[in-house]
Amino acid sequence: MPTPETSLETCSDISLDDMGAVLASSAVIGSTFQFFKGIYNSPKGQRLIGGTQAVRRNGLRSSGIYAVWFGLSYAMECSIVHVRQKEDNWNFIFSSAAAAGFLQMRKGLGPASRWSLLGGVFGALVSYFPIPDN
Repeated sequence: MPTPETSLETCSDISLDDMGAVLASSAVIGSTFQFFKGIYNSPKGQRLIGGTQAVRRNGLRSSGIYAVWFGLSYAMECSIVHVRQKEDNWNFIFSSAAAAGFLQMRKGLGPASRWSLLGGVFGALVSYFPIPDN
C-alpha cells in the first residue's frame, strides 16, 4: 500500500517565483485601478497628480494583499489535501473561502463570513470555469 506522500502530488511545486509573478501582475492591475480611481476622486486641475498619489499610496498595498491571499490559499489547499487524502476541486474552493475569511478576521465575524462566502464563490468559479492557456 503506497503512503499518502507518494500517492498524492506534492505541494512543493509553488515557489517564490510564483508568488513574485502574482505580486507583479497584481501590482500592474492594482496600480492601474488606483490611478484611475485617483483621477476620478481628484478635483479638476489636480487629476494627474491625484492619480499618481493614489498609486503611490495604495498600489503596493492592494497588490500585496492579493499575493498574501494567494500564498495563504495555496498553503491551506496543501493542508486540506494532506488531511483529506484526496485531490479535487473542493480543496481549492475550501482553501479560497478559508483564506479570504482569515484575512478579514480583524474586521469582525460579519465581514469575515461575507468574505469567506465570496472567496468560496470565487474558488468555485475558478475551479469549474478555468482560464484557458494559449
